[in-house]
Amino acid sequence: MAAPLHTVKTQFGSKEALVDKLVPLLDKQAEETEADFKDRLMRVSNRKLLRLLARETDLRDRFGSRETLVDKIVDIKKGDAEYRRKLLGLSTGRLISLHRGLARRAG
Repeated sequence: MAAPLHTVKTQFGSKEALVDKLVPLLDKQAEETEADFKDRLMRVSNRKLLRLLARETDLRDRFGSRETLVDKIVDIKKGDAEYRRKLLGLSTGRLISLHRGLARRAG
């Protein structure tokens, strides 16, 4: 397995290019400008950035959006609007993990 820095350089050319690819996929904080968001992402480790990209790409490929993923979980659990609102507050990684567990149990 290659080191994260090596992976970033070979696949994206630079950390900046990877961050530029991630910015439209991730949700920034409400009071945060795009420049501040990019600066914050630049301080994140290469390993985590690669993991975030893989997670967000998986989400988009399998479900299309976080809302669709949440709707699928609500359907499986037969939840209501309050449960949906609670799920929307969870991280994308947690939602994917929850869906994976529910899908295994469902068969």
